[in-house]
This record gives sequence, structure tokens and C-alpha cells, in this order.
Amino acid sequence: MNESLKKQRIIKAFSSRADNYDSVATVQRIVASKLAKRIKKLSLQMNSRILEIGCGTGFLSTHLIKDFSDSKIMLTDISSSMLDKCRINVGDVPQYRLLDGEYPEGINGSFDLIASNLTFQWFCDLQKGIERLCKFLAPNGSLIFTTLGQKTFKEWRLAHHVLGLICGTPQYPSIDNFPNKEGLFYHIDEELIYQRYNSGYDFARTLKLLGAKEPVINHKLLSPSSIRRLLNSLQGEFIVTYHILYCEVKI
Repeated sequence: MNESLKKQRIIKAFSSRADNYDSVATVQRIVASKLAKRIKKLSLQMNSRILEIGCGTGFLSTHLIKDFSDSKIMLTDISSSMLDKCRINVGDVPQYRLLDGEYPEGINGSFDLIASNLTFQWFCDLQKGIERLCKFLAPNGSLIFTTLGQKTFKEWRLAHHVLGLICGTPQYPSIDNFPNKEGLFYHIDEELIYQRYNSGYDFARTLKLLGAKEPVINHKLLSPSSIRRLLNSLQGEFIVTYHILYCEVKI
């Protein structure tokens, strides 16, 4: 599977789940609130320009509009259905733009803040995507985002390993994957959130309802019998780790 096909599958998956996303996106909502508190501490000037990448249905957007009501805010997402849902939830005050945040083409000017909540894990090349976005930062501007870290879903991966199955969940980054380089400086905090599910089936179903089941490129899907074995091994309460990286990048 090439990058273009993967992006199309991601768009299709999230577009098909836009109407139900809010009802199952518990962790995404929690992390958006925590990220918003970090952003609020920034000393943004009046009439600042703010760009959100991957606004989804508007969890972080709602905070940005409330906390920076005097700023010019542009909300973007790769899925038009998610943008439509965000507009319903947030209103018509911000500007909306259909955009692949990894390749931010057609964006004009510079921004005092570029923010994103749990979107960058979908980038095919995280480092290059970050570098492209940083080109749109104004002097003293910040790129602030959350992404899933390497310990995310470790229980799900272990369940596959025990049964000799290959897990298709992407390998998420560690802090070491964000090296400071000339002109690009990171500050990263991390947090582990433990989410309870009624069973392994409940967890898998939640990922599907989120539109977040897209496997790593070239992963061979498990057979129905292997999926049954896996889910049968995860009956009863299933606690899953979400490893959250809170990242601020300055140039």
C-alpha cells in the first residue's frame, strides 16, 4: 500500500464515522482539554493567527475559540465530513479549510500558533510533516500538538504476540524520535492514560467507530479465525494504555 492509498483509506474511514465520533472519542476529548490548558498559558497577542490541523469534530477547536476569541482561527481537516461536523459543533466564526496537514498546500501567510490534537500519528513521515508546518510559523510562533506514543495499545500488541499473531497497529514514536536540530527545538512531556473497556471486542469496536483501525502499510489482515481467537482471549474487562506525547516546537 503506497502513501496515497493509505491517505485515501484514512479519509474514507474518518468520513464514515463523523456522525458517531463524539460518542466514543473519550480519550480524544480528555487530551484535547489538557492540551487546551497548556495552550492557554501562551502569551498570544490580540489578533493572533491560529491554525488547527486535524480539527475533527471540534474538541480542541471549541477551547481555542473560547480562549482566544480575539484571534483569527483557521480549522482544517483531511475529511470534509469531519469539517462539516465541526462546523455544526463550533459555529461559523472560524475559517474552515479542507487540508492534509502533512502537506499543508495552499495555506497563505504565517501563524502565531499551529495546534493539533491526536492527528500527527496519522502522518506517513512525522518529522518531515512537522518541518513543513514549521515553515508557516510567524517569528516567536509555536507548533503545539499531541500524538500517540510508543507504549500506546501495548496490551493489544501483547495479546497478539501471545497467540503468535502479527499486530497491524502502527509503531508510534518515542521522545527520542524528536531530535532537536538546527532551527527546530522540541519540548516534550508525556503521560499514560489507562482506558477501561468491557472486553477486547469492546476496544476493537471503539477503534472501528472512531475510524481509527487503519493498519500499518503492507500489513496482512488477520483471518476471521485468528480474530476470533484474539477476541476470545480478551474476554472480561480490558484496560488499554494510551501513551500521550505533549509536544511544543519552536524555530
